[in-house]
This record gives sequence, C-alpha cells and structure tokens, in this order.
Amino acid sequence: MAAKGPLRGIKQYALHQLVANYWSLPLIAVFGAPLIGALVLWADRQFAAQWLFERGVTLLVAGDTAQDLAIAIVGVNAALLTLYWSVTLIVLTLATGNLGVRLVDRWLDKVLTRVSVAGLTFCLVFSIAVLTRIDPVSGLSQLPHFALAVLFALELVNIAMLGVAIHDLGRTMFVDRSIAHLGTEASSIAVPIVPAEPFSGKWSFTLNAPREGYVEGIDLARLCKRLGSEGHVRLCAAPGQHVLKGEPLVRFEHEPETTKPVLRAIAIGDYRSSVQSTVYQVRLLVEVAARALSPGINDFYTALACADQLAAAMAGHARTWVDDGLVPAYEHAPRFELPGQDFRGLFEKPLKGFRQAAADYPSVSIRMIENYCRLCALLEARNCPEGMLAFLRQCARDLRDQAMACAQFESDRADIAQAFDRMLAEEGNGA
Repeated sequence: MAAKGPLRGIKQYALHQLVANYWSLPLIAVFGAPLIGALVLWADRQFAAQWLFERGVTLLVAGDTAQDLAIAIVGVNAALLTLYWSVTLIVLTLATGNLGVRLVDRWLDKVLTRVSVAGLTFCLVFSIAVLTRIDPVSGLSQLPHFALAVLFALELVNIAMLGVAIHDLGRTMFVDRSIAHLGTEASSIAVPIVPAEPFSGKWSFTLNAPREGYVEGIDLARLCKRLGSEGHVRLCAAPGQHVLKGEPLVRFEHEPETTKPVLRAIAIGDYRSSVQSTVYQVRLLVEVAARALSPGINDFYTALACADQLAAAMAGHARTWVDDGLVPAYEHAPRFELPGQDFRGLFEKPLKGFRQAAADYPSVSIRMIENYCRLCALLEARNCPEGMLAFLRQCARDLRDQAMACAQFESDRADIAQAFDRMLAEEGNGA
C-alpha cells in the first residue's frame, strides 16, 4: 500500500473505523444488490428484454433452461464466496505466523480485499434476486433476457476478479513484499517539523487525557484554526503513545475558551494500529524482524530485509532531526511543540529493540552496522547535523558491543568488530 499520511482527529478515526474493515462494503453490497436487481428487472420488463428478443440477442432457448442457468450461477457464486473465505483464513493463519497479528489490520485496510468480498457478495445476492423472477413454463419471449445477460456478464467479471483476489492473497504470504511496503510508507514524513527553542514560560493550563488508550492521530490543521495564533501549545503525547486517563495530553500558554475542539482533534483508540502512520510502521518493521529471529521461525533473511528498510526509513527522515536543547515544532505553526515526533522520537526505541533482537545473530548485526555506515556516509554528504551522525554512530557502537557479548565464537566477534572498524575507516575519523 502507498503511504496515506497520518490520521487526523476523531472524525477521520471514526470514518476509518467504519470504512477500513471487513464488513462495511459487503454490507452495502448485500443491501444494494436487491435494489440493483429490482432496477434491472424493471428495465427488463419495460423495454430491454423485448428489444434484445426482437434482435435475436438471447442466451437461451427455453424457460427451464433459463432457470437451470440461474440456479447454476447461484451455486457457483456461493462456492466462490466460500472458497475465498477459506483461502483467506488459511493465508492469514500462515502470514500472521511470520509477520504477527498486526498484519490483519493492514490487510483489511487494502481496498482490493474489501472490493473482492463485496463483489462476491453482491453477485450472490443479485443472482438470487434474478432467479426468483424466472418462470420456467413461460414462453421464450417472456423471459428476462436483459437480466440474464447482466447476470452472465457479472459472472464473468466475478470469476476474473476472484483470480485477482486469490493472487493478492497469495502475495500476502510473501513476507518481503509487506516489508517493502512498510519501508516505503515509513520513509515518508508524516508531519513536517522544524527545530525550535522550547517554551521557557509557565504553562497556564493542562488538558488531561479523557480516557486510557493509544493516540491514533492529531489534526494539527484543525488545532491551528481553532486555537488562533496566540500562545505556545505543547502536545505531550505523540501518535502511537499510550496515555492513561488523567495524564497530560496538551499544555497551553493561555487557557483556551473551550477544550472540546482540542479533544475532537486528538483521536485515542484502544490499541496500536496502522493509522498511527510512521511510528507504527517503524515499530512493525522491528516486530517482524524480532519474530523472524525467534527460535520458532529462525528466518534471518527476513530480518536482513527489515534492517535494510529501517535504513531506508531513517534516510527519508533525515530532515526531522532536532538537536539537543531544542524541540520539534510544527513547520506551519512553530508555536506548536511536538515532542516525540522528531527523528529521535521515531527511531530511538525501535532501534534499541532491533539491537536486542539481532544481538544473537551476527549476520544480522553486521548488516545493520553496515547500514549505519551507509547512512552516515549518505547523510554526511547531505550536510546533516553532526548530532544525527553521532546518534547513528552510537547506535552502531551499542549494537557492536551487545552482539560481541552474545557471540559464541571468536570468529563471529572478529567479524562484528571488523564491520564496525570499517565504518570508522570509511568515515575517516575515530568516532
């Protein structure tokens, strides 16, 4: 999937919950199919069937043949829908064993998945509606030729779409494809930020979290519009962060007239989900790597792919680095402070988690150290801040130390040390 950007506020969160699921579009198809069927049958009775019959454009030679055809199509549609459900359950069972249960949330968010189920459901209900209007003893001229033609055409489309959907389900099991999508999405900057001096005054009002949960998204544009242009505002909880009821959510230099617009702009959900954008995608890459390196799976090549995509994501977020002593601020309104939404806030803890998971695998540790080296070379050429380069070097150093401590063979320890030494040699300094 392409990156869609961060979710903004409660309104978008509620809309996402209604749309990005496995039942909403099929539900519309179930109720819409009888209406479309009635419309097609009405057109058939008024003019369409007679027009086709007069021109010899008919699929059938007798009324009982029409009924047999409709019954066959209903049976085929029921079988296709059952097949798709069965394959879906098998694929998700296998895929989540490698990627984790959070794959389900991303998979349900795919348009093709929802369209496939809705199309299969629509065709089944539509074919039943047409079947109810067929009289097997009626003459050939009284048959619903137009409705049967539409039914046959829909069946062709249905079978073709099933092939596409099954192919997509099969590709879902291909772990590297999902990892590549995660890396592409994670490399895009969800919220443009700039470094700013932290507010040194006193916060006059603190808005606490109204409930426990995870911050799903913040509608910064709405906040800027509703809060005007006066006073500093600090958003204490970044998307993806867990908050307890009563914990500080937003601090204000000047107390707002009402807090309702602010609360509407900050969505809090029950669990972590893909709508949290970059912070979720980065952590999911680490989760996939950690699961792949678990004894039950032991797939270090998947972990290598995750390491590469983490490097790509960090390269994409180079502009979000904020030096010590400064705070990240919203680019379009720097008076809004966004702690935790800069480079360090996005990557520091996930990189520690990756280090802990990769420490027992020298090949993965060496690849990530090499990625840190490549990143430093790339970012140094872009004149990135020295603080960011120092952060990446320290991450590489910590990974080297833990991997060497966990390595059981001297040759592995030597390879890990050489990878880090090559990093220093290529940079031409003794960092």
